[in-house]
Amino acid sequence: MTLVIARFPTSEQDDPSVFRVIEGVWQDAGVLSNFVPTVDDVTVMAVVAPEDVRCHWFTLPDLQGRQAETVAKLRAAEQSLGLVHISAGTDYDDVIATATIAPEVMQRGLDRLGARGLNPDIVLPFASLVRIHSDGVFRAEMDGLSVLRGAQFAIPDEAMLRDLFIGDAQIENMDSDSIRSMLLSASAAPLLNLREGNFAKRDQAVWVTAEQKIWVRRLLAALLIVTMMLTIATLAKYWTATASENDAALAAAQKIDPAIQDIDQAESMLAASLNRQGKTQSRFAPLSAAVWRSVKAAPNVSVRELRYTPDGILTVVLAAPTADNINNALVTIQQDGFRITATARQDTTGATLVDMTVRMP
Repeated sequence: MTLVIARFPTSEQDDPSVFRVIEGVWQDAGVLSNFVPTVDDVTVMAVVAPEDVRCHWFTLPDLQGRQAETVAKLRAAEQSLGLVHISAGTDYDDVIATATIAPEVMQRGLDRLGARGLNPDIVLPFASLVRIHSDGVFRAEMDGLSVLRGAQFAIPDEAMLRDLFIGDAQIENMDSDSIRSMLLSASAAPLLNLREGNFAKRDQAVWVTAEQKIWVRRLLAALLIVTMMLTIATLAKYWTATASENDAALAAAQKIDPAIQDIDQAESMLAASLNRQGKTQSRFAPLSAAVWRSVKAAPNVSVRELRYTPDGILTVVLAAPTADNINNALVTIQQDGFRITATARQDTTGATLVDMTVRMP
């Protein structure tokens, strides 16, 4: 298990140091711009400079738990200028610690760390590391950060702020081992964590592992190969069956006309051969379709009789109130290219009848 600790960048030019803690052993991982993450980096913690975050401690003896933290956040927001991101946690007894940071500062730090492959699990103020339960002022320093921590305040270590908050009070410096111990304790149980709310860490869900992806690719490739083989087998079966049917059809056509040599020419040559022998293929369907199409297009025209003879001639009796109605139907059939003969007459009711024959072109 590896813990990565970095200072939250304070500006675009800031290049903080990064540390790795492996089994309690601290290692300098170089500066952020040269940092290379590894798969063993389990936990990442970022420490925010006191200049970028304000810490407040509120005593709320009548409240506990989430209710106390909510009230502390509201009070911290009231004391802030402008919009801030707030986190809170119980420090000791009835004291609630809060940290407020500008959203743009928070986002800038996360972006800078994210650009180098660091996605912090914990973001906390450097001041919250120094947890004291007595009077006195302590000074802690880490990678250029310096904070002065009192019982109810935490400020950057600057001369003007010293005079304002501390005066002549004695300042106790914390050694590096104590600070490192506090960092390790905070990584396991932070007092508060700014990675909440809008800045909560959202890890991308991993639906399949790298090994599973390899097997998925293999299965897809196998499925593609099997599909192609089945398609080829089906086509081969179809081509074999078609060739067999074509051979049978060609053999049957050659019995009628031995001159037929090609299946593509069999239909046209067979029709010509049948015509020469006084036989005909069935042409009832196209002839009747032409008649019904013309009758449908001509209003008031009806079919009285319909006969089809073996010589391929369709005999039809059309009826209509006037000859003009029937003429429209006859014109339509002729425009379709069929050969017709028509003889007009009248029945006993006075309706116009036409005895018509229809042949293929």
